[in-house]
Amino acid sequence: MILHVIKSKIYSGAENVVCQIIKGLSDREEFIYMAPHGPIEDKLKSIGLYDNYYGIDKLDVASIKAAVEKFHPTVVHAHDFTASVLCAFALKGSVPIISHLHNNPPWIQKFHYKTISYLMACKYIDHILMVSDAVRDEYRYTSKIKCPITIVGNPFSVDGVKAQVKQELFEADGSGGSGEAVSLVGSGADVSGGTGFWDVSEFQRYDSDLLFVGRLTEQKNPMLVLEVAKELAEAGLVKRVRIVGDGELMPELQQFVTNAGLSDVVVLEGFKKNSYDYMACTEVLMMPSKWEGFGLVALEAMSLGVPVVSTNSGGLVKIMDDSCGFVCEGKDEFVAAITSLLTDADLYASKSSGATKRAMEYNNIDEYCGKLLDIYRSFQ
Repeated sequence: MILHVIKSKIYSGAENVVCQIIKGLSDREEFIYMAPHGPIEDKLKSIGLYDNYYGIDKLDVASIKAAVEKFHPTVVHAHDFTASVLCAFALKGSVPIISHLHNNPPWIQKFHYKTISYLMACKYIDHILMVSDAVRDEYRYTSKIKCPITIVGNPFSVDGVKAQVKQELFEADGSGGSGEAVSLVGSGADVSGGTGFWDVSEFQRYDSDLLFVGRLTEQKNPMLVLEVAKELAEAGLVKRVRIVGDGELMPELQQFVTNAGLSDVVVLEGFKKNSYDYMACTEVLMMPSKWEGFGLVALEAMSLGVPVVSTNSGGLVKIMDDSCGFVCEGKDEFVAAITSLLTDADLYASKSSGATKRAMEYNNIDEYCGKLLDIYRSFQ
């Protein structure tokens, strides 16, 4: 049995990875998802994984020891720096630990108490997984780590994304979705006249010219989305911009929207259990991250034919190329790139087609799960 240990109580990139692992290997291994009580519980219920959930009040040494005593896992799979350090010092070699690093915050490059504590914790860590070369290359003390390090990327399934969109938006004569729903996705097509396949009222609930999906934190840089949206709205290029996610910057974003007079254009959606419906109904996805371990949201949007405009941070460097969107630096470049996509139908069609093809290159769910299973079984 594998015990996944996560500090976060919300659903975001790392949590999505854990859910993919559990679903992909549930017929070959038992799993527990250990995390603090919170919004993650509703998400796990919605995707049928609540039975795997072990809720705690707070992730600390005591709660980790209690979970190991209760479940007797063969492996503890700890996600990101804090959970990895806590598990290492709680268990001190009594149970094999896999440390899974999903992100590359700026402090990993510095002489910092977190970089030092992680290096000390590595004494009790048996295998480290990283989502990209950027994480390995940027961590200050990688050369001092003695346990194996494997770059695993992220699990990704194009069909998995499309299947969730169908559940939200696709209807075929009330049958609950018997055909393909992807022909209009990311195409900018006018569905107002009805197609016989799409529920138009549902489409209008989610549609946008520009979309951001992510936590409202400094890392994800959502304020830049609003600054770009303001210029695009003033130029008459966007009528609806949606920001899907929650976090500590929400009050600042709300204030900006009000002060800039964008209340009729920008919708701050907050946290949503399923963001794929919004991706399916947008024209362009914007990812202005200051740092990014992998960039899974970009691939999810691309799988639906949506061009992406992003920074070249971390893992996005390898995902993004000229075929699927634009890499930008600063507000002016983002405005120019999005303007070109929204005003040039031929360019949009080319980038949309390229996005779909690029996503397929990362379609790796079976390979990923097989690699994880081999690592798990190496400890049995």
